[in-house]
Amino acid sequence: MMVAAPAAAELWRFEPLDTWFFRESRPMDSGGGAQLSSQFPPPVRTLVGAIRTTLGDALHVDWSAYRDDADHPLRRLIGTPDSPAPLSFEGPFLMKDGQRLYPAPLVTMRHEHEGRMTFTRLEPAATPVDSDLGRVRLPVMRQVLPGARPLEGFWMTAQAMAAVLRGQVPEKSGLLSQKDLFDTEPRLGIGLDERARRPIDGLLYQTRHLRLKPGISAGLVVRGLDASRWPQTLLGRQGLVRLGGEGRLAAWHRDAASALPEIVPKAGSRQLMVTLLSPARFDNGWCPDGFATVSADDGSMVWQGELTGLPARLVCAVTGKPVREGGWDLARQQSRDLQAAVPAGSCYFFEFDSAEQAREAARRIPGSSIGRDTAWGGGRMAAGLW
Repeated sequence: MMVAAPAAAELWRFEPLDTWFFRESRPMDSGGGAQLSSQFPPPVRTLVGAIRTTLGDALHVDWSAYRDDADHPLRRLIGTPDSPAPLSFEGPFLMKDGQRLYPAPLVTMRHEHEGRMTFTRLEPAATPVDSDLGRVRLPVMRQVLPGARPLEGFWMTAQAMAAVLRGQVPEKSGLLSQKDLFDTEPRLGIGLDERARRPIDGLLYQTRHLRLKPGISAGLVVRGLDASRWPQTLLGRQGLVRLGGEGRLAAWHRDAASALPEIVPKAGSRQLMVTLLSPARFDNGWCPDGFATVSADDGSMVWQGELTGLPARLVCAVTGKPVREGGWDLARQQSRDLQAAVPAGSCYFFEFDSAEQAREAARRIPGSSIGRDTAWGGGRMAAGLW
């Protein structure tokens, strides 16, 4: 079976018709009577599974044959459980009224007083200090605001995100907190014996479902769809699919994808900030793969490596709490291995040998990824100034 050249990037948008539940990394039988929370945005493999299901159903595929046949022709169109090729993804992310939202970079700090919100930024200190990592340049506030906190759990409009990438602070109107995105609803369930058609004693569980606010949806950018294989009469531009725990219905829509504007470094600047638009998984925890510790001219410790193929020094990083993702492997009917990743919104401060290299890196970064699972949308980057 021949596969044509990849089509342009498509945006797949998912809207709930009821509540959603995307189980956190703990299994259903953990923690006694503890309530299980829902991840949001949904794990990337959950949305990828929904897209693959939609594509396969459009071709009336026999899913048991797809699972058992390693040479099944559909695998050359939508990939396998272990590899998405020829497809690749960017996201997932949230959307409001059809417009993409971006995870707030953690260099942005907020201070609230008497209902007024003030912002400042973190940037590498000019003077290194001794720490448990060694002698390093730690992040400090550009404008000191005692009690300021990172924007963890916040999302930004494209306009607010562009301001942060330009080295500024966002407007409050460009921020959305979790309470702006969804409400939570506790649920109580019990395990069922399908053969006997009766409840199973002792298998009560509690979950916390999400009810999205009006206009909020989840999105995923898809690349590599061969348009000649999916005529509109076969696939269409919208439809329904079961998504997440309990197979709740979701409406999906296909559209053209958009991107953030590219950032141009200041004239003569050799510095560049990178923020993660999706979680990234590295071999050594928070540090990007391929970077090793070296001593800088001022005696501080930095990490030397390559970014988008260009030599770079990692001076400082602002990372959030690790995110853990497991999930269910539908093809193999078993749980996936639990994996930890650096969260979206984490920021890395790089220096290059020349201003020309910094400009070239800023040109290469949009649309690029770092770390593992890049084909699944992991480690997507955006370039910013510092």
